[in-house]
Amino acid sequence: MPPSDTRGIIDPAGMMRHVRFARYPAGEVLEGIVEWFWSVAWELPAGAVHDQHVLNHPAGNVSVGTLDDRGVPLDPPEGRVYGVQQGLSHRRLAGAGWTVAARTAVGGLGVFLDGAARPANGAQLTFDAVPGLDGPGVVAQVSEPDDNAERVDRLRRALAAVASQRSVDLVAEAQEVVRIARIAEADRTVRRVEQLAEAAGNSVRTLQRLFDVHVGASPSFVIKRWRIIDAVEEARSAIEQREAWRGWAAVAAELGYADQAHLTRDFRVHLGVSPTEYLARLAPPKP
Repeated sequence: MPPSDTRGIIDPAGMMRHVRFARYPAGEVLEGIVEWFWSVAWELPAGAVHDQHVLNHPAGNVSVGTLDDRGVPLDPPEGRVYGVQQGLSHRRLAGAGWTVAARTAVGGLGVFLDGAARPANGAQLTFDAVPGLDGPGVVAQVSEPDDNAERVDRLRRALAAVASQRSVDLVAEAQEVVRIARIAEADRTVRRVEQLAEAAGNSVRTLQRLFDVHVGASPSFVIKRWRIIDAVEEARSAIEQREAWRGWAAVAAELGYADQAHLTRDFRVHLGVSPTEYLARLAPPKP
């Protein structure tokens, strides 16, 4: 599976210059609750570092890797479960290492947790949080090969075994939440929770409960995160393609914001900077 969807990766071209990045299919058992598996490996010269920022999709990740978020090497590797991340995430790469992970579908995270996904919001959990998973055993199995594709295959088998042990009703409910969350991602006319609830055929209260259990973030957050990701991608594309920038007011209107000020507010919440500041960072240096 080619890594063609780079939405949310800040400066994907820069990242690809430093790492080997790949994506892999979810597999039959995990289809509908895992969006894809991904892997990254790097070998940087001594003393060199690469700081990578990502505006994560409103989903979870179940990973095994050799580096923590601060750039500290892990020996042996460790397994982690990441809930929905609220702001811009940062990973510092140094030396040589690798990570493989399952990126859950938006709504698939709850299948891999012993309880609702909401407490995992913004958190990093150990594999102890995954019911029926032998955490140390899985990390050892995944770490054994030298090839990331084989590491992914071993992680896929382990998570498929977990999903197979969960109740049929829980998995079916998660798949329904995934279906609803896809509406928020794809349909730009859906701008409020009430509209998403109507499209899903649920009450707002039921929708909020389902998202608490299976996503770990509110329906409102999911709608806004996809809109901000769209805004970020439009700015990046304009800079990379050397196109005339049509302005944030036009982007705000297209995404359904009442005005640019409302877009700016959400932009600061999700990225920590204003749209104008973000665009300035993307612009190539003047000769």
